[in-house]
Order: sequence, then C-alpha cells, then structure tokens
Amino acid sequence: MSAKKLISMAVALIVLTAVALMQQSGGKKHAAQAVEQTLLFQGLELNSITHVEISQGLDRVALAKSDGTWKVESLYDYPADFDKLAQALHAASEIETGRPIRSANVATSEYGFDNAKIIVLKSGDKEAIKLEVGAQREASREAGWANQHFVRKNGNDDIYLVDYDFRPFTTESDNWIDTELMNISSSDIVSVKTADAELKEDAGKWTIIGLNEETEELQTAEANKLRSALQYLNCTSVADPDKSDADLGFNNPTAYTASTTNKTITVTVGNQTDGGRYIQLSGDVPEKLTEWTYVVSNYKADNLLINRGNLVKEKEETSIQPPTTEEIK
Repeated sequence: MSAKKLISMAVALIVLTAVALMQQSGGKKHAAQAVEQTLLFQGLELNSITHVEISQGLDRVALAKSDGTWKVESLYDYPADFDKLAQALHAASEIETGRPIRSANVATSEYGFDNAKIIVLKSGDKEAIKLEVGAQREASREAGWANQHFVRKNGNDDIYLVDYDFRPFTTESDNWIDTELMNISSSDIVSVKTADAELKEDAGKWTIIGLNEETEELQTAEANKLRSALQYLNCTSVADPDKSDADLGFNNPTAYTASTTNKTITVTVGNQTDGGRYIQLSGDVPEKLTEWTYVVSNYKADNLLINRGNLVKEKEETSIQPPTTEEIK
C-alpha cells in the first residue's frame, strides 16, 4: 500500500471520528435539555393543600379548607366553588419550565416583579409553594401567543418564562364562589305576588287579579319580567353577616313570592348597595341559601320590584266622531 493511500485513509478516519464525536455531543445536549424540562409545581401533592392565598398590590384573596370544605376566608367564610379551585390548581400543576432566562445584569422590575401576583399554597401552616407571577410577554411573530408569563418560585433568583394564563387565579373574592342562586323557568311559574299585585295563570292565560277589563289592560312585557325574575337569578356577592337588618334594609323590606305547582319561593328585597341590592331567600330553597344575604345586580332586583302601577295601564277612550255629510246622505 502506497504512502499516499495510507495518508488518505488516515484523514478519512479522523473525519469519521470527528463526526461521531459531534453526533454524540449533540445527543448529550438534547438529553440535557429534555431533563431540564420540569414541572413548576414539581413534587407538590395537590390533595395536601389546605390554604390558597393570592395577592397583588392591595388586593388579596384567601381560601381555606376546613372539615373537608373549601371556604373563601376573605368573603366571610362563604363556601368556595370547588370546581373553579380544582381546575385552576390542576392546570397550574401541569405548567412546565425550561432553563432560567434571566440575565444577571437585568433588573427584576424589567420582568414585572415590582407588581407581581403572588400565589401561595400551604399545607397546614407550612408553605408548600410561593409563586411570583410577573409581566405577560407581549405577542410577536417570534414569541407567538401572549399567554406567556415570567415567574419565579420560592424566593429564588431564577426567572422562567412559562406558557400559562394566570387569570383563573383572580384576586377578586367574589369570583371564587358559585353565583347561581335560582334558575326556575318562567313557564313553571303559576302565580306571583308583589306588595300590591297578584298574577295567576288561569287556563293558560296570565292575568292579574282585580283587573277592571273595561278600563284597564295588563302590560304583558312587565308581567313577563315579573314571571321570569327567578330565571337565571345570580348573585354578585354576599353581605357581611354581622350587619343588622336595619343596615341591610330588611326592617321594612319589599317581598316577592313566586309559586310553581309544587314549591313557593319568597325573595325579600332590601337596601341598595354598590352595584346592586341586598336580597334574602326563603321558602322551598336549599338551606344554604336561607343562611346568607346576597347582592344581586340592579337589573335583576328591578324585576322583583315591579308593582301594579307598572303592570296595569288605563285603556285609552275611543272617541266617537260625528257622521260626515256623505254618511248622512
């Protein structure tokens, strides 16, 4: 074998060795990157969580589990909507993180941590997770969708960019409760009583008792509002249980009573408050609803306060015109 050929074979071997080393190095790099993908809540057992605290600035929500039931501590211990809480925690438990993205020479305020949303999960008195949620990354051709947020965990300096929309972790206490109170179809209502009027269904016709049919007529649109007042009756909040009936306006309230063929429900309407009115429920309703005073929107409250003056209108007199000359002929 010539020296020239030996040299060519040696060069080829060197090239092949270099390619193998590069491939091996690349494989290790990809493996390292795969290992670095971990869960934000790595090792956290969700069923062990007994407290959730969320704050941003002066806004704060506190939820706690007591005797197997979640309550909104920041809203007079009203029962929490467990489905909302479970969905938020479960979704957050699947958030993945990669490598930290913070540069040492960039201030944390540049990532929005000077006004961060703080999410604290506790197991008993022990803090399990403290998560700071900073700014939302702006959408762009490179960044893609805009639900990416900067986060850091447990007071560490490392900052991560995660794909998650943290809006379910709201700082509004009212958003953590089940707001549906009643949902009775208007077609199921057979009678309604207000302070000065009573309507009934008679042979499929909706009428008001005491109507003088010669001089009065029922305002159907207003009657339908009264009949459908319990359909999609939702609250916006609950009242402070320590407030007196006088504070809430129940020392001289207005009552609305609606009946179906098998149940009767009374809604007592009290004073106005921010964004609505206080109401209390009684009659054939779940026990939980009778123990609280609720706030409903003014729109819903107005349908409970329709009186006879809104329901009845005087008939217009039909004027009699004298006959014309042509008619006389």
